[in-house]
Amino acid sequence: MLSLRRRLATSITPSAAFFARTTVAPNTPISIPLNLQPKSVLILATPQNLSATIESAINLNQNENLQVVVAGVERVVPNGVDNGVSELWMNELMKIGDSVLLSEKDKPAPLRESDGVHPVGAKVNWKNVKASLELNLKEMSLSLPLANTAFYTSLLSTLFYFQPKELVTAGSSVGQTLCGLTVTLPNLEPLLNKATIYDNWTALSTSEEPLVVTKCTGNLLKGVNKLPASLFLEKNTKLMSLASKETKVYVKIYDKLGVCKRYEVIAGGGGWGAKADLLALSPEAKLSIGDRVEFFMVAPQDQGKMNTAVVSNQFLFECAAEAKAYGEKSLSTQTVENLFGCGSESGFVAANVQHTSPGESLSMSYN
Repeated sequence: MLSLRRRLATSITPSAAFFARTTVAPNTPISIPLNLQPKSVLILATPQNLSATIESAINLNQNENLQVVVAGVERVVPNGVDNGVSELWMNELMKIGDSVLLSEKDKPAPLRESDGVHPVGAKVNWKNVKASLELNLKEMSLSLPLANTAFYTSLLSTLFYFQPKELVTAGSSVGQTLCGLTVTLPNLEPLLNKATIYDNWTALSTSEEPLVVTKCTGNLLKGVNKLPASLFLEKNTKLMSLASKETKVYVKIYDKLGVCKRYEVIAGGGGWGAKADLLALSPEAKLSIGDRVEFFMVAPQDQGKMNTAVVSNQFLFECAAEAKAYGEKSLSTQTVENLFGCGSESGFVAANVQHTSPGESLSMSYN
């Protein structure tokens, strides 16, 4: 009986008190919060803040013996700010899972040798590496795309972690530059509430009759309610009255269990069907006959519109609007406590659902 109690006690994951903080245009080093004795910290930093963040991470690990994870991201929250740092401090350790070394994805091509007759250039072609932080919470799993940081750290992505001295093991990827890492957070206390999705989608449905997929192949939606799929959009006055090729169309697909997936309509023959009856959805879509479908649009003036309120006590992840200008903007330093998160122009994945429409966000609040 005693051994059973011991096994049960050791199998229970401890709850972790935490403190979140996001700073826009930071001008001081990252510091340990006064109201918590942390064992770990997860830091999301935009590219121009990575040099200072790396120094802080080294200090926190070597002098405070903290577990530290650092990821270079495009934006911090709220509203897709491109100059900031977001921190999540916990009094329990994170679980570090699968990692992918950046060197495995960023292998330089062998240099060509001169034959003594023809000149050989030393040009190195620009490339991009798909890099992401996989973040597992008790409430859901997230895949967060990382920024290209080549101009700031000379690395295509900046992602690494340090462990406390007693947890460092031979052969691990501790301190290595990575392009992929899975991090599982401890059970957080207070608990995060159910995720809320915010978007700029306008419903296109005009009747109470459900729309059901009656013909499909892969990501191709061919028939809805036994009619050509494109017919619904061709005859939708709300969509056609805009007469704009910049309008984006999205769908929600509900499977037989009621699970919802969100996709973009990326093609439809001849402006919604003059040449074809089908609609092509995002490549990752996999449709089945019997799925229920709902259509939505995002008008040009609504694309990228963000929820401007600065609300604390939440984890927030955003699909940021495309940057219209490049270069440093003048921002005043502002710190928001009890706010953690990041954004990317390419969106994010939450619970295996892609969120890629500009202005879309996911929030998990807490008390």
